[in-house]
Amino acid sequence: MCGRFTSTEDKKNIKRLFPASETSGYTDKSYNISPSNLINVIYENNNNLLIDTFIWSYSFFSKQNNITQFVINARIETINDKYLFKDSFVKRKCLIIANGYYEWKIIDNQKQPYLISIPKNELLFFGGIWREEIRDNKKTNVACIITKEANEKLSYVHNRMPLIMSHNEGLDFLDDNENKFLQNNKSIIEDDLDFYPVSKIVNNPKNNDENCLKEITL
Repeated sequence: MCGRFTSTEDKKNIKRLFPASETSGYTDKSYNISPSNLINVIYENNNNLLIDTFIWSYSFFSKQNNITQFVINARIETINDKYLFKDSFVKRKCLIIANGYYEWKIIDNQKQPYLISIPKNELLFFGGIWREEIRDNKKTNVACIITKEANEKLSYVHNRMPLIMSHNEGLDFLDDNENKFLQNNKSIIEDDLDFYPVSKIVNNPKNNDENCLKEITL
C-alpha cells in the first residue's frame, strides 16, 4: 500500500512541465503527507488540464459496520471491478505530485520506516483516480492512489507500491481511454527508485519537516 508520501516540488516547476494547465490550488512543501490531508493533483476536466488540491481518501458507508469508512489506495488488479472505483477509473484519472513515499518493514518485531524515491528526491507522479463527494455539507474533490505489486527490488520493503510515472507517462495516462496501462504499467523511471531507512519520527504525521527525509544507520 501507500500510506504516507512526500511532495516538495515547487509550483513554478510544475507549471513549467504543464504550461497549459490552470492552477486552482497548490499546497506548500510537505514531507509527511498522511490520509485525509490535501494533496496536489493534476487532472483533466472538460478538456482542460487543471492543478488543484484534493483530499486524499474516498469515503463509503459500511452497512456491515454501520459506519463511514475511508480508503486511500485502489489496487490496479481489481480497480475495474470494484463498485467504489469503477466509475472513477473509467472517467476520472489524475496524477498525484510526489517526490517519494514511505513504507514500513518489520525488523526485530518493530516497524522500521523507509523512504522510497529517486535519488535526490526527484519529481515523480502517482497514478490516481478522483471523484466528488459531500464532506462537511459541501462538494469536495477527493482522490485515491492506484497501487500495484512491488517490483523485486522494492519488495524487500513492502509487497505493494504506487503506480509510478514520469511526466510524459503521466500525460499519456490521463489520455489513456483504452486503459492500456492495465497491461503495461512499469514506468521508465521505476528502476531508478531506491530506498533507505529513516527516523521513526515519520510515524507521527505531525512531524513534517526535512528531518523526515534523512537517512539513518540501522
